[in-house]
This record gives sequence, C-alpha cells and structure tokens, in this order.
Amino acid sequence: MSMQKGSEGEEAKGNVPKYWPILYVLYRKKRICNSFDIQKDLYLAKMAGNAPIEYAFVDDYCGRPCCTSIKQDAISLADQGYVNVSFENEWIFEITEEGVKKVEDFIDKLPVEVRKSFDYILEEYGSLPMVKLRDYLYGWHSRLVAPEEHEQLKRQLLDETELLLSEFSCAESNGNSLFLRGSIDYCMLILKRENLDDTTQKDNLLTFVDGYIRKILLLKEITRGNTEILRHICLNDFKEDFELIQEASMVYDVLPALYEEDVDLAVFVED
Repeated sequence: MSMQKGSEGEEAKGNVPKYWPILYVLYRKKRICNSFDIQKDLYLAKMAGNAPIEYAFVDDYCGRPCCTSIKQDAISLADQGYVNVSFENEWIFEITEEGVKKVEDFIDKLPVEVRKSFDYILEEYGSLPMVKLRDYLYGWHSRLVAPEEHEQLKRQLLDETELLLSEFSCAESNGNSLFLRGSIDYCMLILKRENLDDTTQKDNLLTFVDGYIRKILLLKEITRGNTEILRHICLNDFKEDFELIQEASMVYDVLPALYEEDVDLAVFVED
C-alpha cells in the first residue's frame, strides 16, 4: 500500500510516520474511539498543543474540524493489523497488540515536549463532549447572529425536513430508510421544541441540524428515482452526525438522546 511504503521511507530517516498521532491517541486512551473523536483529539493537539501533525483540517457540514485522510489512514492501519475497525453502526477504531508494539517502537522518537503537550490535551479535553468543545474552544461563534436569521433558518429547515420525510416515506422499507426517517423526525421535533435564549447554543444546535439535513438532501439527489439502492449505502457518517445532534439536544435540554438508557419515549409525542 502506498501509505505503508511512504511510512517506511520516513522511518528509515529516523522520523515517525505521518499516521503516528492516530495510533498515539488510541494507545493513550486505551479504549475504542469513533472517527470524530479521533479527529477532535488530533485537531486539538495540532492547534492547541502545537503537535507536529501533518493532517489538514476543514469544517465539515456541521462545522466540525474534519480531515478525511485520517479515516482513510486508520482503515489502512487496520489492513496492516495495527487497528481493529468496526463498521456495524458507526466507525469504531481500537488499537491491536501489534499497534501497541508499533507505538512503543516510535514513541521514543517523539520529542519529549510533543509527548507532554499531546498527553495534556488528551487528559484535559479528551473526555469533553464535542458540543462543549465547539462552544468554548473552537471559537466558531465570534459572529453575531440576529434572532431573525435563526428564525429564518428554522423555517427553512422545517420545510426541508417535511420534504425529506415525504420523500423517504416512499422509499423501500429497510434499516437505512427507517433510520433516516427516524432521524429526520427527531430533527423536526428539535426545531419545533427549541426555544433557547442563549444565542451561542441556538446557533450551535441549528448548525448541527442544518449540516445533517444538507447531507441528507445530497443523498436524496443521489438516490432520486432509485430509492431501492438506499439499503446498500453505508450510513455510518450519518449515524455519527445524528449522535452529535442528539448530544447537543440533550446538553441544551431540548430533547433527550435516543441512545440514553431508560429514555421516556412519551416526550417525543407531539402535543
């Protein structure tokens, strides 16, 4: 594989491979991580910890720092036996014994200050939810948004969610179509119930919902006139995004998350 050949050349020069921070995060956390957790930690280590990470980040649909090559490299690491990857419900990555050996092989090549800085970031911010990190660390809320702009966005999103529910209600009934209908319905209920006074929280929640709906609209265009192919499309990224929306909704006390144990489903019944 091209990544493997490139990393061999780098290590021959006494340097660590480009993918080192992926394995380092999994090694230090000692638990499974999903893809946006890994990207979050690497972004913070690079921007707040000045770690020499080569990955370049851009904002994704939901305004999170995103780098697609991180996931690609993680999957390549799985092919090499360093990482276990699960695709069942979302992207899940876990370091293997071979991966641990690989980290311990290159860890001494990392400057001490880099390791200390990276470890501090993981300890200080690694367990914070993405919602809190977005609110307080990423600095994406410097712009002032007028209340009428929020209301205009909400009206637009409500129209789009109604359109999408109608579209996918005609699709063949399968796991993917049921998930999409359920997640769209949840987003619609957020838009109807949301009454946040905090403009940062309101902007944050609407940004997540807007980004998610944008992705589903794109999916709708791809499957237009051929909805039976929906069952064959991997929706792991959509499931991660929907989990983030539920997290934000729960943190801001709009709606509980569906993944919470003993959630009272009666709260989702519209008045």
